[in-house]
Amino acid sequence: MRLACVAALLCAACQKGSRTPEPASSTAPARPAAVAEPEPAPTVPGPGPVAPAVPLGEVAVLLQAANRKLMHDDGKGCLEELDRLKALDPKLESTLVGIRAQCEMLAGRCQAGKQALTDYYVRELNMAPELAKTSVEGVASMRCRGGDETDRDRLLRALRELADGAYVTTRSDCAANVKRVKELLPKVPSNGPDDAQINSSPKALFHTGAACLARAGDCKAAFQVYGQEFPSGGLDKLPERERRAVLEKSFRSGIERCKDAPL
Repeated sequence: MRLACVAALLCAACQKGSRTPEPASSTAPARPAAVAEPEPAPTVPGPGPVAPAVPLGEVAVLLQAANRKLMHDDGKGCLEELDRLKALDPKLESTLVGIRAQCEMLAGRCQAGKQALTDYYVRELNMAPELAKTSVEGVASMRCRGGDETDRDRLLRALRELADGAYVTTRSDCAANVKRVKELLPKVPSNGPDDAQINSSPKALFHTGAACLARAGDCKAAFQVYGQEFPSGGLDKLPERERRAVLEKSFRSGIERCKDAPL
């Protein structure tokens, strides 16, 4: 009997020790389960750095300065302004061929300027090469200054300046240009029957030279040039007194500014 009681007590103790202990209560909130973070989106390469826009105001000011220097015969200064424009945006250079060519002429690089302008007229304006060349010679007669000018360039410039002095602007270089034309004419051959600048203009030297001097207020010098360069037409066979009378009548009727001036 006593052994049965002891066995019963040992069995109860084993059962009590084998129970799973309950967790201790706590006032702290339960820790939430960890949430997985989303994976980062793949990086897409964007465009490269954007060049700053060319300031239009600065472009306008530089272009105005280049044109001003061109019109004041400052070829070197004009080219400097154009180089500043090119530094701002190299794409601007293709729009400035015409003015750069003229500034090159003024700076003494006449042949390079003429070639650049001729190519531009043919390429961009669709001019026939012959017309482009003639047109460029007209521009060069205003812009070429020394440097690599040819005799033809100098002759065309003298003829243009005489015409300018005769019909547009009062000039002080009329006598010098008459002299230059007479010196260069024998050295410059005509390019053919269509070369009007060489074939025709010198024949009118007696009139353009005299008109240039008359506008400048020197009628005596004007009459002298008129008489020296007047086409003979048989006048050389007349006695000097008669020849002078014929020339004076023609001069006074043709050169209005000197019609009443003492000669």
